[in-house]
Amino acid sequence: MIRTVLRKTGRGGTALPGTVAMKISRNILSVPAKDMEIVLVTGTNGKTTTCNMIEHALTDGGHDCHRDKSGANLLHGITSDLLCDTNWLGKPNSHYAVLEVDEAALKQVAPLIHPKAIVVTNLFTDQADRFGSVENTRKEIKKGILLSPDSVLVLNAQDTQSAALALGVPNKVIWYGLDGSVGEQGDVDLSDAGKCPKCGSAYEYDYHIYAHLGGFRCPKCGYAHHEPDVTVTSIDKMDTSGSTIHLRTDGKEEEVFVALPAVYNVYNAAACVGAIKAMGLPASEAIQSLATVQSAFGRMETFELGGNVLQMILVKNPAGCNQAFTYVTSFGDPFNAVLCLNNRTGDGHDFSWIENTDYEKLCADPHLQKLYVCGDRAQDLYDRLLRAGAHQENMELVTDYSKLVDELEQETCTTFLLPNYTAMMELRTALSPKTGNKEFWE
Repeated sequence: MIRTVLRKTGRGGTALPGTVAMKISRNILSVPAKDMEIVLVTGTNGKTTTCNMIEHALTDGGHDCHRDKSGANLLHGITSDLLCDTNWLGKPNSHYAVLEVDEAALKQVAPLIHPKAIVVTNLFTDQADRFGSVENTRKEIKKGILLSPDSVLVLNAQDTQSAALALGVPNKVIWYGLDGSVGEQGDVDLSDAGKCPKCGSAYEYDYHIYAHLGGFRCPKCGYAHHEPDVTVTSIDKMDTSGSTIHLRTDGKEEEVFVALPAVYNVYNAAACVGAIKAMGLPASEAIQSLATVQSAFGRMETFELGGNVLQMILVKNPAGCNQAFTYVTSFGDPFNAVLCLNNRTGDGHDFSWIENTDYEKLCADPHLQKLYVCGDRAQDLYDRLLRAGAHQENMELVTDYSKLVDELEQETCTTFLLPNYTAMMELRTALSPKTGNKEFWE
């Protein structure tokens, strides 16, 4: 009832019902969870999209599945979500659930719901004022895994930080990744690679995919990446509608279309197949569903405005932002870019990450027509773009999202919207009346 009232007033009602329920019983989340098979998805980038893919695979396969589309991924929000999907006896309406979990909240959520599988997408530096280093983020996730020894782990075989989560735990692991033959997909930045967890030596690489993801190995003790159980062996074609890939699992390789573009979504697709396998279901259910998966809010979400196409890509740290730039500059067609930066609690107050982001790549692209800069820290971002080589005559500092939408309505080429989290919510609110896109919780 609380959530219904809040949503009637245009608010999400994502956490308050759970807060009230937990006043009654601190462990109330375990009540609906005990009758469900649940997948938890955590990590730095790609949580929401991977949840979206797994949910679609389950429902497309004929299974009843619950998922919180609002992205409320802390304990109170997850509690709200599951309780609001039960009947008056507290029984869940769905047998399966796919839940996004904040990296630091996993240790609170996992022991209450005993998930069948825990998927970790990747680990990068993010919200430095909250987590500090990427190693600290990994330690937070490890605490949750240690409290859930029966869960199957679905881990990125080529991420040094994620792979280290498998050390010293009894959990079964399903590994996923891209084959070395796929080749390097962007600039190599090993700042998040860390050191070998066994002997402390620096890694060497046989191949790179992007950032610190690739064929890592320790030259001193021999610790190295695992061969994936779910492997993308080639990326054959990619455009704004998606990617055609070849994927191998269970000894079988086949062509697969993933209806979301970008290399990081190819990783997310492989994670989805791994999650379905971890649930004890046929991999084919995930593979077949990838061709019809739709974007989650703000993640490759498409808007039509004034006869023009806008595509929104959430960016919140250097690794994700750099991959977004690799994507938007890959087509060779004229485009505009809207960059929005806030530094509120939901984003992390420390926005110094923009100094480590490759805006130079974006600004150097000859097909970039215009840069719009918005958000609470618009001036800081504007100055950073000038240092990156942006041409001032092609830039506009916009303080009103309604004005921005009016201007975008007059544009004639594809526009990529690149906001961080709270800026994304504001920009979607301004766009929705003219584009008809759903609220974030729908």
